[in-house]
Amino acid sequence: MYKILILTDSIANPRSFPVGEKVDLNETYPYLIRNEFKNSIFYQLTFGNIETEKLCSQVIGYLSDWKPDFIIVHSGLNDCRPEAFSEFEKIIILKFLRFFPLIRKNLYNYKIIKRRQVLRVSKKNFKKTIKRFLSVFSKSQIFWLEIVANSDYEKIRPGVQKKIFEYNNIIKDILNDDLILIKKSLNDVNGYNSDCVHWNKFGHQVVSELLLNKMRKHIKNDN
Repeated sequence: MYKILILTDSIANPRSFPVGEKVDLNETYPYLIRNEFKNSIFYQLTFGNIETEKLCSQVIGYLSDWKPDFIIVHSGLNDCRPEAFSEFEKIIILKFLRFFPLIRKNLYNYKIIKRRQVLRVSKKNFKKTIKRFLSVFSKSQIFWLEIVANSDYEKIRPGVQKKIFEYNNIIKDILNDDLILIKKSLNDVNGYNSDCVHWNKFGHQVVSELLLNKMRKHIKNDN
């Protein structure tokens, strides 16, 4: 029996929309992994639109004594995708809505994003978060999923592919082979939904297979 912790952003969630791209709970990669480790104890923490530091801090605060055998982390896109405005600027704009009607309509304007390239989390702080997390869970085998998005996401978030590359390099420098490369496999099965970020059932299936192969290899080498 193993203790398995899964930390993710919204990409690991089921999807009920659009109807033609529906993904049921039992088709998501965390569920598929759970199905293969039926006798294990699982804890999954999933938040939409969350930065890695906030996601990891929840686990550090409540589960640092649990000592999972495996930890799967799927986070980073929300840290590195370019924005038109900072989080503080968004709060001000939304709070004083009547004074900024035009700006509110342009919170995700392509041209503003391309010009300003605001990041929610700096590379320095992203790196710091990962190192802190690994230090707290030093006895666990941690697998981190590669940050990915369909190439067409560049039409929505200009500059995003460059930032994804840079932040993946940060993960790679720290975790080496424990960064699970998934981009090619997702592309091979056309694994993205039309929003270019979330995955269809084929995407979830192929990622679950990559993770399961890594987990089984680790178990075999430990025995």
